[in-house]
Amino acid sequence: MKILCVNLNAAIDKTIVIENFSLDAIHRPRAVLAQGGGKGANVARVVTVLGGAPIVTGFVGGWAGRFIETQLRREQIATAFVRVPGESRTCLSILDPARRTLTEIYERGEPIPRAALRELRVQYRARLSRCAMVTLSGSLPANVPATFYADLIALARKNAIPVLLDSSGDALRLGLAARPLLIKPNRAELRALVQRELATLDAVADAACQIARAYQTIVVASLGARGAIAAQDDHIWRATIPKIQTVSAVGSGDAMLAGLAISFTRGAPLENALRLGTAAGAANARTLGAGRLKKIDLRRLMNQIKIEKIA
Repeated sequence: MKILCVNLNAAIDKTIVIENFSLDAIHRPRAVLAQGGGKGANVARVVTVLGGAPIVTGFVGGWAGRFIETQLRREQIATAFVRVPGESRTCLSILDPARRTLTEIYERGEPIPRAALRELRVQYRARLSRCAMVTLSGSLPANVPATFYADLIALARKNAIPVLLDSSGDALRLGLAARPLLIKPNRAELRALVQRELATLDAVADAACQIARAYQTIVVASLGARGAIAAQDDHIWRATIPKIQTVSAVGSGDAMLAGLAISFTRGAPLENALRLGTAAGAANARTLGAGRLKKIDLRRLMNQIKIEKIA
């Protein structure tokens, strides 16, 4: 069974490595990587590495859209995009290893026509019966209603298909109310949900548990280099990762979602899913390019990550 990766805001993800990057200067990059991307595509890329069978859907347009589809298919990732007018966006990440900085410039993307929204809903509904899991990732393009993820979650629930949601703002808040199996906020997104500061790990754990109980969902709060907190019902786990040499953390959250998704499709408990998800996110940070990881890094990290039940 496939994992349907919804990638509404598809993009050409371009990463440029520049030593000592500065404004008002001419730079010659040390490395350039362009790939078919967007958060859902990154999830699909890691699902493939982990032995799963993803299919990516969403909207693409113009030459950039054709590039995105072609690049994904070359990686043996099935696509089912809806074509729209205009050009798909480009997201630029400028990585400076000397100064350890990351500058990100993300285009907003073209507005989505209503007819394209209707077509995506029809295709989504038709594919649900052939999927074991749905992932919803990223922001919503212009003209897409804030309730769109909530609508997709409701459709999946009617078909008894679990959904993992990774978004922000109203899309996350309204999607959460539709009861996905899991949400994966970062600290800032979790803070926005509970509307209070989360200065400590204990505060993050309390907030995750509050949301998990209130919405009967699983909350995995990603904390970057500090690992993650997971809450289900009244139970809380913490994942701690070893210190690693980071190349680029772009796409690490998407890699984590892929690890969680593939684990749940295989019947793994949350503790095991948290280990694989955290390991996949850390392994992604060891490699240039979003949603890319080496299996040797993943195996090593799986053995080094500490999972502790704290409540």
